[in-house]
Amino acid sequence: MSKCLLSTFCWFIGVGIIQSQTFEINDKGKVLPIICSSFLCCIGAGRNRSKIRKLHKIKGSCLVDCLIYSTPLCCCASVQEFNESTKRKDDRANVKHAPVPMISNIIMIDPEPSIINTFRSMEIDESAYIEALPEMPKIAYIENPLSKDTSADQPIDTSSNSDEEDKEPESEKGGSHEIPIPQRMTIVLKEVAIDPLDGDDPQIYSKTVGTGPFSFLKGDPYMANSPPPTYLKHEDLKKPKSTDSKDIMYGLEVHKKGGLYCTDQEALNKQKGIVGDVIKQLVKVLAKGLGAVSISLPIRIFEPRSTCERLVDRFSFASHYLGAAAKETDPVSRLKKVMAFAISGLYLGTRQEKPFNPLLGETFQGTFDDGTLVYVEHTAHNPPTDHFDVIGRGYRLYGYYELDGSLSWNELTGEFRGSTYVQFPGQLIKFTQPKFMIGGFTFGDRTLNWQGELEFWDHQNGLSAAIRIGDDKNKWSIKKKDIKRDSFFGKIWKFDPATNKKGEALVSVYGSWLRKFVSVDSKGKEKMWVLNRELPKRHIPVDYPIPSDWRYREDLIWLFRKNQELASSWKLRVENRQRLDRGLRGKH
Repeated sequence: MSKCLLSTFCWFIGVGIIQSQTFEINDKGKVLPIICSSFLCCIGAGRNRSKIRKLHKIKGSCLVDCLIYSTPLCCCASVQEFNESTKRKDDRANVKHAPVPMISNIIMIDPEPSIINTFRSMEIDESAYIEALPEMPKIAYIENPLSKDTSADQPIDTSSNSDEEDKEPESEKGGSHEIPIPQRMTIVLKEVAIDPLDGDDPQIYSKTVGTGPFSFLKGDPYMANSPPPTYLKHEDLKKPKSTDSKDIMYGLEVHKKGGLYCTDQEALNKQKGIVGDVIKQLVKVLAKGLGAVSISLPIRIFEPRSTCERLVDRFSFASHYLGAAAKETDPVSRLKKVMAFAISGLYLGTRQEKPFNPLLGETFQGTFDDGTLVYVEHTAHNPPTDHFDVIGRGYRLYGYYELDGSLSWNELTGEFRGSTYVQFPGQLIKFTQPKFMIGGFTFGDRTLNWQGELEFWDHQNGLSAAIRIGDDKNKWSIKKKDIKRDSFFGKIWKFDPATNKKGEALVSVYGSWLRKFVSVDSKGKEKMWVLNRELPKRHIPVDYPIPSDWRYREDLIWLFRKNQELASSWKLRVENRQRLDRGLRGKH
């Protein structure tokens, strides 16, 4: 009897983990968890009740037992889904119709503002700067390389960039666009909290003050089990990133069917036992009277970076391809280079470690060595949304990714919904992103691959294009068999925006996101990208970002310093505060 009850309890624990962890991370509807919950509970309850009846020779129906056990759960889950779906609709409406806060508008300020007033408006502790102000210039200005570009002489107003799904940019309607020229950038020339406030441990900021000056938990009391760290120094953050594809795809090999699979046993071992760790946490939080949402994923599966920085990895060929496209005058040639840019960066997004989920309003600021500026901001939680703005020589790359995911029996599919825009003088190209697939959760090799279709539009010049990765579903595919998962085929067509119909095919493209990008047109064949022939330019964090930058997060700082215990403690504190803030925003 006790074994049967214990087995039933374990079934319910497993279902709780599925709901509170796997599907809550995706922050999406609970329809699939409801089905999983009902199915698992029916099996567990029916099996145990059947054994009890046999043991005590009691007559009964297994179907009735299943209904009795699963009906209350389904009712509760349905009520929960109704409440959450209502909230998600409101959140989506707010995200979709609200003006997009672009970081470049916050930082690129021409009039000289007061530093103290700026920090006061951000609710930032200004005491960290007051002592330093007499020792340094009040404002420092850096000339932007774009201001010297003769191809972009007229700035445009970027004060209200809105990437609404139902509102097309002006150039798609036939208007003209020029490249914005941010002339000067306001910065504060002071590293903050890199030395201890008290004590002699160089990694601990204080043994009496609870947080650093830019903490998300500002004002919290000191806790001995999670002391505040000193902030990372410039030299720690600016260590060169490898441009070698073997280092970038470390622990991954090409699968015989295409794509990649994991051969790094250490990485696989880190991912093992996650369910066991979550169960241990669940028992502890339930004993304290807390909910299952208080559970935090094990710190060992994360890398010490935020998603805000991680997504910039795929922009590493922007200077090479988009910079070259900016010097072109032919719209078709520009579109080909944009397509090569979109494919060439995919292999840089295959790291197995999970980046940290950003906090609402969290940012990243970086540059490339040619002066290209990069801004990223996490603008929404439900669904998780990141806006980005990359300003280079003669071009601008901007847009947003709305992250979504779905989990099947053995595979996770990640989607980057949203739109990416590449803006040149007199031309605006819009394109979408492929899906990211991770397989082998239950059985088989742990595989990684990009899949699906990238679509491109240039309404102003009457062009459209598409690239399909991994299969042969479209009629315009060049080959009809033996297609590997990483292979792609595509074309550029003439396009009529008024009728939304394709015309004559102008260019064909093919290759592999792991090896090459080849274009074929009336002029012949051209290998536009070959792995390791063109090396990526890796981004560099700026020296003095705004206080919302991810580098000031305590959990990431401790993980960067390889202290998993303190990183895990801070991660749980930050997540709990974030849930509290989300609840307050929902009420008010």
